[in-house]
Amino acid sequence: MKKSLIALLIAGATFPAFANDDGTLTVYGRANVSLQSNDTGDGAEAEVVSNASRFGFKGAAELKSDLEVFYQLEFGVDLADSSDDKDAVTNRNQVVGLRGNFGEVMIGRYDTFLKDSQGSIDAFKDYEADLKSLFVGEERPDNTVTYYSPTYNNFTFGVTYIASENDAEDDGVSMGVLYGDDKLKKTPFYAAIAVDRDVDGYDTEQLSVHTKLGDFKLGAALQQFESTNGLEDGDGYLLSATYPINNWVLKGQYQSVDESGESDASFSFGADYHFTGDTRVYAWYTGRECDIATYESRGCGATPGAEQDFFAVGIRHDFSW
Repeated sequence: MKKSLIALLIAGATFPAFANDDGTLTVYGRANVSLQSNDTGDGAEAEVVSNASRFGFKGAAELKSDLEVFYQLEFGVDLADSSDDKDAVTNRNQVVGLRGNFGEVMIGRYDTFLKDSQGSIDAFKDYEADLKSLFVGEERPDNTVTYYSPTYNNFTFGVTYIASENDAEDDGVSMGVLYGDDKLKKTPFYAAIAVDRDVDGYDTEQLSVHTKLGDFKLGAALQQFESTNGLEDGDGYLLSATYPINNWVLKGQYQSVDESGESDASFSFGADYHFTGDTRVYAWYTGRECDIATYESRGCGATPGAEQDFFAVGIRHDFSW
């Protein structure tokens, strides 16, 4: 853990020396920490949580008029927990690639197409109600090659190939089609269809939609999945909404997953107060009902029949230079 932290600090000190003359190197990050109350059925406990805080470098350099090389080195930084069984610094998206008239291709470690295709529909991303708490498919695997096509009439095709490094396991593929701008600045709605095959033990299909209705931003996702060993299969959906009032953004989200007649569900609401575009304070609540006994690796854990409650207040600051 200490070696990882030292390496990150050294990288932060030396990378500016390699910046291109055109200033295309960007150092960026996010500090996002909250005081959180967790009740998973055995009484509430308080903890300080680092919500996917991160630090990274990204940039590009022109090779010739229609081709450039780009790179990204991003690390997760835990600002709250430095226990021996938990790394303070972890690897996030770390790739190098080429982009041009053909689109872009990158190699390294990166979010799968399905994970990336969700855009901004998740109003509680990086918190307890993150879409991944009940859905499958939220993967950032090693050994990936990812391709995104140029955009034609707002449509983009993408595919992620995942090398298994194991003769006993099939290589994985995540692919699909995007339409529009997930930030809803260039198009009135965004939609994505994504398919995973042999990705982290699951075959998954997911439809994601994001749109505006007046000042409301509304998101929805439908997912169905089956484990490659045939022991699990199910489907689920997510609905989200955000609404700005002056410096405030109010938000709510509901998510449900069904498997073999049983279901897990979560409901969340919260509010962010934006001091600037980079700094905000927030509060949120998530309630979760757990019935599916097989979801030990996701939000409910091995606690079928439990009702869970989570509450948090925190601060988030994004930075770049």
